[in-house]
Amino acid sequence: MNRSNWKKPYLKGQLSLACSTVALLGAQPALAQNESDEAAESYADDVIVVTAQKRSENVQDVPISVAAFGAAKLEQENVLTVQDLPRIATNFSATRSSQAASIRLTVRGIGAPGNTATEPSVAAFLDGVYVPRPGSIIGNFLDIEGVEVLRGPQGTLFGRNASVGALSFRSAQPENEFSGRISAEAGNSDRYMMRGHVNLPLGENVAMRFAGLGSWFDGYWLNQLDGQTYGGSDDYAGRLSVKAELGNLTWLIRGDYAKSNGDGYVPSEFKPNSVSTAQLTSFLGLQNALSGSANDTVLFDRNVRQRITADYNDKNWGLSSDATLEVGSFSLRLINSYRRWDSSQIDGDVIFTPVPLASREGGYLSKSHNHELQLISPKDELLGGALDFVAGLYYFSEDFVIDERLQLGSQFCNALVPVASRPACNGLLATGGGVNATDQDFAQSVDSFAVYGQANFRIAEPLTFTLGGRWTKEKKDATYVQLRGNPFAAGLRATENTILELKDDRFTWRAALNYKPNDDVMIFASYSTGFKSGGFNSGGGAVALNQLRLFGRETVKNYEIGAKTSWLDNALQANLTLYRMDVGGFQDRSFDGVSFVVRNAGNLRHQGFEFDTRIAPSRNFVINASLAYLDSEFTSYPGGAGLPGLGGVQNLAGTRNNYAPEFSGSLGATWTGDIGSSGLGWSLNGNLALVSDQNNGGVTDNNRQTIQDGYALVGARLQINGPDDRWSVALFGNNLTNKGYCNAQFYQVLDAAFGLRNGVFPGSTGVRCNVAQPRTYGVSGTFNF
Repeated sequence: MNRSNWKKPYLKGQLSLACSTVALLGAQPALAQNESDEAAESYADDVIVVTAQKRSENVQDVPISVAAFGAAKLEQENVLTVQDLPRIATNFSATRSSQAASIRLTVRGIGAPGNTATEPSVAAFLDGVYVPRPGSIIGNFLDIEGVEVLRGPQGTLFGRNASVGALSFRSAQPENEFSGRISAEAGNSDRYMMRGHVNLPLGENVAMRFAGLGSWFDGYWLNQLDGQTYGGSDDYAGRLSVKAELGNLTWLIRGDYAKSNGDGYVPSEFKPNSVSTAQLTSFLGLQNALSGSANDTVLFDRNVRQRITADYNDKNWGLSSDATLEVGSFSLRLINSYRRWDSSQIDGDVIFTPVPLASREGGYLSKSHNHELQLISPKDELLGGALDFVAGLYYFSEDFVIDERLQLGSQFCNALVPVASRPACNGLLATGGGVNATDQDFAQSVDSFAVYGQANFRIAEPLTFTLGGRWTKEKKDATYVQLRGNPFAAGLRATENTILELKDDRFTWRAALNYKPNDDVMIFASYSTGFKSGGFNSGGGAVALNQLRLFGRETVKNYEIGAKTSWLDNALQANLTLYRMDVGGFQDRSFDGVSFVVRNAGNLRHQGFEFDTRIAPSRNFVINASLAYLDSEFTSYPGGAGLPGLGGVQNLAGTRNNYAPEFSGSLGATWTGDIGSSGLGWSLNGNLALVSDQNNGGVTDNNRQTIQDGYALVGARLQINGPDDRWSVALFGNNLTNKGYCNAQFYQVLDAAFGLRNGVFPGSTGVRCNVAQPRTYGVSGTFNF
């Protein structure tokens, strides 16, 4: 990273000053009543409010499978980003590969990579506004009041991009009292963070809230080739919110901005056991001959040996208006928004060796606006309290641009071009022919319109029938242009100029029956549908795709039976959902050693259960546990990708989908108490996240080489609170056992050219591992005023 030598000691000094300030402020008299802490709620009064059905409700009254967490719970479990969330939300994952934009959100084992034009299967929302590209939500959480993971299709109320689930973030709203919070944090690998918020009343019915964050991180990975540390970034974010309550009108305006500058690096280490000893020797020998160095082949030691010239710059900002007008006992809500995400990344050498072969410059630009008009009925008035409903109109538009340029390195010709052609190839490189050897531009415009409604009919006092539907109409236009400035790059990218168009419309619906014999028990059964619209392959390859760039829609049918129960005055909560999802036209990606291609694969069945429980044997001791079981099977996939060493296609019927572990779960316990009569308090949290074996390869081909063994992650947090919770100091750690594992795996680029295929068994090849985050730990201080 491009940092001046003075920066780290300066930051350390500033952080020490900030922590000292927090401690001194903690000794001052209280300035205002402190904010309530959701995690400190007693076992008899634990209510989590969610907006999964477009109105605020107790999560125990919502007849869908929801994993919901408040701000205090996220802090207890050391959850700072969306990539930390899977540790406490089972049947949900958020992983990224070598590009920061490539984050994959997965619910119930189904998701899509974020660095393509493919629509996500898990829709992300910030304060009710759809965020179309997952790559724009990878930063630190900023003043987040709550997070909801909605499992299963949410096509009726959330639309076409929630075909298997939705992820909803709620930021804190302004309040009519002066209050605030400031936190400072320091962690291993030179990671520092400062964040906070202030709430200001501007009048009797108007309030403003500002939240800000700054984070500085050097990274975990030492590159032995140049002696530099990689994987870090400097992050800044801010949000300004204004809320006005003007009679029967409530108007909330928000503006947010986030910026990240770093290298965007994730180590892609070569797995030495993926090839034969002879192949490994030859591969490393070629690297040594061309550069005098070779890949480090020891996994998970935080050392790499690769040619890295990485640089990452990401900006994303948005404006939103959320106005609710009370018309009698009805609510009329209008949400308008605009969001822009602009991200660029230089990946360094995309062959991932010490040899200067080829580097990639990638860029993403998304400009979108959402407009939604909702009509929300009163809960207990229509037809004598027998009917309530939510209805709405929705419009979404996005312009999305992906660009890619490949730069040929000084050893490209000597490593990858036939001997007879090397003089001509090297001659081109000597005259600048390696710069922008290929240039790809993909531009897409999307317009989507929908009308929806969902009603609850109380057939009898304990029995409610829910019926909802949504009609969506969509139009997509795109152009794909691939230029090649160097003829010797033909093995990487083929020239192409294609114009694409797609029109689609779909009706999705939901029907459910809820039986609630008392306030503590609800049993429900539901059937729902979802769909993800078709689209265009946005990536380049050695062969032009032309009209094969078009793929069709993906559809989902979902069956659920569940129960939400509370016992012993809410000291025990136990929720269980049994589900089955049938996916048709599954949009899958295959890889030919150079490029990825999305196509409609066939049919996929995912079924299992989700169990969530909360046990509070006393006011000071709470246990949270969850367990998910997933049975994944392709019921039809006749044209699955062949193994890399064999090529062709194979029938994958009866095999599991990738990123679909059979079991996942979490266990956490929080113990609180007082320190004598001093007014001080303490809390201790321990947590364990479990994931069973899964294939997390970049290609669905049932290759046992990309199976990641199951693993467990252990975390803890010890916190001391001052009188009236005015200040706190905490020690925390994640992955305390320093478990090494692969977040994702993919085949060595140009594996055939390097002679890496069929060495271990027919169909085998060289595999690279995107290494997950190692052990992290740190200390934080917080002051509330």
